Amino acid sequence: MSKIKLKKRINILDSIRGVAALVVLFHHIFKLNTLAFEKNLNDWMFTLSAFISERSHDAVLVFFIISGISIGLTVSKRPICSLESCNQYLYRRFKRILPIYWLSLFTAFLFGLVMGQEHLKEFSLFNLFGNLLFLQTSSSIPQSWFVPYGLNGPLWSLAFEMFFYLLFPILFVINRKYFADFSIYTKYAAMLIIALFCIVFNKKVIFIPYLYFYVSFLIWYQGYVMSNFFTEGKTNHILFLANGIIGISFLFLRDLVPSDSLQVIGKGMCIGSIFYFGIIFFSKYNFKSMSNWINKAFFKLGEGSYAIYALHYPLLIYIKSIGMNLVYQFIVVAIYIVFCIKLERISTQWKVSFLKIDYVSPFKSIQTIFK
Repeated sequence: MSKIKLKKRINILDSIRGVAALVVLFHHIFKLNTLAFEKNLNDWMFTLSAFISERSHDAVLVFFIISGISIGLTVSKRPICSLESCNQYLYRRFKRILPIYWLSLFTAFLFGLVMGQEHLKEFSLFNLFGNLLFLQTSSSIPQSWFVPYGLNGPLWSLAFEMFFYLLFPILFVINRKYFADFSIYTKYAAMLIIALFCIVFNKKVIFIPYLYFYVSFLIWYQGYVMSNFFTEGKTNHILFLANGIIGISFLFLRDLVPSDSLQVIGKGMCIGSIFYFGIIFFSKYNFKSMSNWINKAFFKLGEGSYAIYALHYPLLIYIKSIGMNLVYQFIVVAIYIVFCIKLERISTQWKVSFLKIDYVSPFKSIQTIFK
């Protein structure tokens, strides 16, 4: 298959990201107002709303996959082949994620202060320190070192994203230098085996957030592999077919191996395979009118998806705490979405020059892999 000519952005990916952000946002509105939904909707509409809400974690996995695709597209244009290019890669990632992330921490603190919740452990300086280091995991995990700051639950996934961004350039350069001749099947199998080892180690020995993050790196890496289709026209049908089959088998192991992490891998692999074959199908049959409709409906949301995701939960908790009617909550959320789209558009233009420093040179062991 011939190489696909890339535009500056692949709009449909941003649109899908926008849909995923909406699903997460709706999930939290539904979760905080379940009784109001049940009271005001008929049975089938309430069931549909509950179904959409239950797709929230799936939406986060889609975020991971699209993130992997985006990094693959970026690296195809700007390969990580030197200390300078690695520093540029890190600067672009930090510039993209940190300003809004810091704003999300500050916003959570302000809403907590207004609601008189600053005494809770989630608002402690110790927990803030862990969040600044991106070590937070979901509060549903008993072994968590740190939980999302200020009750801003969605921040757990941003720790995963930062881990992916930091791990990738190391693996990228090591792969190019030492494993370039290995097949994608061998490398993918090795990554899966390491992920399974991490699950066992965290469960049987001691919980380490980095090992927990790595388990989902496999899901993110699927997106990176998919990016080869956009950049080189390269397909991996057998890999993603096997990937889906293994993912389904992990889901069926729920009763035999009661591990949430294994279920996450299984679901992520299934979603990844569906996403891959969906890309192939839509590219082959060129559903241009459908893509245009989706982009018209959701592309703007995709442009603000990160800000929408990172900032929404403290606002929802606050407007719920003051007893705001559900209809008015949706009006406030609509205004908030417009604000986030504008905020993210502006934030991408911030220079944030203090982040443009030499990240790699101080680590001599890393320097050697570029030689």
